[in-house]
Amino acid sequence: MTLTASIERCRRDKEDWKYTDLEALLKTPRPRSVSFKSQQAGSDARLVFMNGVWQPKLSHFGSIPSCILMGDLESGYTLTLGEQTCLVAQPIELVFASDKNAPKEIALKFSISIGNNGRLTLLENYLASNVPTTVETDIALHPQSKFVHGKIVGGGVHLATHNIHALEGCYYSNFSLLRGGSPIRNELDVLLVGEGAQVALNGIMLLRNREHADTTTRITHQAPGCSSRQVFKTVLDDKSRGVFKGKISVVEGAQKSDGYQLSRALLLSDQAEMDAKPELEIFADDVKCSHGSSIGDLDDDAMFYLRSRGLNEKQARRLLIEGFVSEMLDEIRVEEWREIFRHEIEGWEK
Repeated sequence: MTLTASIERCRRDKEDWKYTDLEALLKTPRPRSVSFKSQQAGSDARLVFMNGVWQPKLSHFGSIPSCILMGDLESGYTLTLGEQTCLVAQPIELVFASDKNAPKEIALKFSISIGNNGRLTLLENYLASNVPTTVETDIALHPQSKFVHGKIVGGGVHLATHNIHALEGCYYSNFSLLRGGSPIRNELDVLLVGEGAQVALNGIMLLRNREHADTTTRITHQAPGCSSRQVFKTVLDDKSRGVFKGKISVVEGAQKSDGYQLSRALLLSDQAEMDAKPELEIFADDVKCSHGSSIGDLDDDAMFYLRSRGLNEKQARRLLIEGFVSEMLDEIRVEEWREIFRHEIEGWEK
């Protein structure tokens, strides 16, 4: 989906894009692109995309067969795994960067399919760029498969949609870090169509200046015995704006569904703004679903206590921010990822 198509979506469905007006936001200045240097091959597979084009010379697959990735920028990329349970031991990182030869915009399409009992651990890392990027990803999870999915967006214009189709007994976990944005919109649309399917969506948004980031989720329980969990936290400073729109739908007949959703935001400035809109839509009678949302500022008593222990205001504030988001890092099951996310968060706090 191109940037033009995204703007048309915004115009057609004004309610769904109520808090994120693309035409107005796209007039704001763009950040500079982050320079990219290829790293030496490590134990993880690392696939590099420059201006949306896969760069084999900058990539390495490790022990993973290169045939799992096919396609090109124009037709879209496909990543296909059969019953390859061994892949859970080797995460794959996709790195996206741009340079002076980048086009006016980059439109990426991905199709990911995991066969019965397959395992995939994948991290998408989008370096900050002044090139608007749109990403459309279709994910098919077959019975008893497992997909651990991470994502880091370093800023710039980033508009992404993820369509996840989950069959019986499969597990999908997504953890996103949106650091900055002008704007960022990250959509996750999950269909739990097989009995006993599970999904866990977690994320952090870190915003300052006039940055704008929007996380929109839709989870539909279409089969009995499925469970979903969503926890998102946002830290906002200056005149930034964050958006969380989350919807859990349980269709008729999807008994024993278990859905949980929570959004929490920490405002560091009186001029920052957070819009949260959690929703439940339930058409079955034997379910357990709940949602919650809270927005607040730094605790004055906690600040006073830390200052009384010898910390200056900057140190105390940083410690409270770390405490607010640190429990989210416990949801990251891949140890290497946990350190990457922690480093990104610490870099934002400086």
